[in-house]
Amino acid sequence: MTCSAVFVRTQCFPNHALQKKLHDPFAICDISQAFYSCVQLTRYLVYKQSDWQDLLLPVFLFSVPLLTGLAGPDGIYCVEGGIFVCEETAGRVIHVAPDGVLTVIAEGLSSPEGIHVTVDGRVLVVEDTASGRLLEIDNGNVVTLAGDLCYPEGVTVDEHGTIWFSTGGIEGGDLFTTLWKIHDSVHEKVFSLPSTFSFSDLEAANDGLIYICSESSGIFGNVAVFVFDPATSELEPFVTGVVACEGIGMTGGAFPMFITGENGSVHRVDPTGKHVLIEGNLSTVEDVAVFNDSIYITEDGTGSLLVIGTGINE
Repeated sequence: MTCSAVFVRTQCFPNHALQKKLHDPFAICDISQAFYSCVQLTRYLVYKQSDWQDLLLPVFLFSVPLLTGLAGPDGIYCVEGGIFVCEETAGRVIHVAPDGVLTVIAEGLSSPEGIHVTVDGRVLVVEDTASGRLLEIDNGNVVTLAGDLCYPEGVTVDEHGTIWFSTGGIEGGDLFTTLWKIHDSVHEKVFSLPSTFSFSDLEAANDGLIYICSESSGIFGNVAVFVFDPATSELEPFVTGVVACEGIGMTGGAFPMFITGENGSVHRVDPTGKHVLIEGNLSTVEDVAVFNDSIYITEDGTGSLLVIGTGINE
């Protein structure tokens, strides 16, 4: 049996077709229909994914534009009070409140890319330039925590308050990607790997491990996500087979994890590192963040912030 539950972002089913799909999940659907997306149907498919896992993989879900007209949207972070987005081309960081009000919290930056918001509300941002900075944004004030960094991309904070960030560039004539940490205002190199591409994003998990995206995946090697254990200093492959892994987001510091491939894909990852493609029709995807029962994605190719209702907490 071939399942045809594969949809495009710009499609929706009229009521009779939706009812048919809910009663007959294997009914053939014409994906050329020009309707708009139904989040309810998306959530239904996710609820049923575990029951149909042998028949319904991969599942493509609907992504709905939440905000458009952004200039190079990249890093994204969600908290109870709204969504923070780095606009790399515009050189600014914005905050989108739950009521839709957009506020610029910092501007005049140089290619802001990675972002993390701590539990006490500190907004940390890295600038992806040859002499980039790790910044803290506080009520419109921008403070440099570390400077003269070579193309920093990802930043995260663990449960002990240690800041972790990545850089990528030439060291001693060779190209390396490097993981750094800052504790008690002192930053130190943790390790470096020879690579043409850098560690593109980081996520500190509740279990104390650091998960690291590698944008060289599928180009040089096939490791999309590494896992680093600060207690043992061991670095191990965790996810393989995702091309140009660019962004990573966890569900409250736990699984499921979501990662993006810059080629336009979004994947759900379980605690064993197994991944399932849930969206594959996007345009130059950058970062991903998880909040409540939805995931949020920055789509650089269209200048959009997208949302997928996933029912991940159901």
